[in-house]
Amino acid sequence: MHQEVSELVHALEEAASLFRKHSIVGWADWLEKDIRALKNSDFYGIEHLLSAYGGMGSLNDIGLSVSELDKPGFFRAHSDDLRLQELIQEIHSRAHKLSREEHGLG
Repeated sequence: MHQEVSELVHALEEAASLFRKHSIVGWADWLEKDIRALKNSDFYGIEHLLSAYGGMGSLNDIGLSVSELDKPGFFRAHSDDLRLQELIQEIHSRAHKLSREEHGLG
């Protein structure tokens, strides 16, 4: 497997694991579908993954939060949120780079 693809798969696996940990099953399933495609050398995994970015409710809009016990209705970032945000950015960057390479845009 191409090194860049391998690193992307690793980041996807970590992000999917965080989504499962926080019961965000839809996004975990989405990423796992892309992982399977990429492991089978199917470029559809990149195209499908990139379609998750942009627009309302997209992957880059997801955040992990917890409610404030002493302030009903208020939320704060979960301790896992920073890592998830890093992964979401890394995944997009790697997928975008691979897409450009595939289309000869280097």
